[in-house]
Amino acid sequence: PYTALFRSAGRDAALGATLAVVYKHSSRCSVSFGAHAQVARFARDTTVPVYMLDVVDDRAISDYIAERMAVPHQSPQVILVCRGVAAWHASHHRVTAASLHREMELAIAP
Repeated sequence: PYTALFRSAGRDAALGATLAVVYKHSSRCSVSFGAHAQVARFARDTTVPVYMLDVVDDRAISDYIAERMAVPHQSPQVILVCRGVAAWHASHHRVTAASLHREMELAIAP
């Protein structure tokens, strides 16, 4: 249910999306594994593209995303991209399928 972010073309597509979720995962962090399960649950229940980035392997892209979205780097972290800007973000135990669904609905509300 994820698209991996590891090339500049993919990262720019994700960050310029009308609506997308960017998930920053750390393979060295136990909290990330719980967040990963929550993001996977969200991804199964939506048509919104979900992009995943391993911050251990791709720190440069993670830093680029933090700068471009004006969202300080954390991991695990989700960033809801709406019309090319960070509409919402959360990290650590605040990364839940329910919060992603709620914030997505708020972002697309008229």
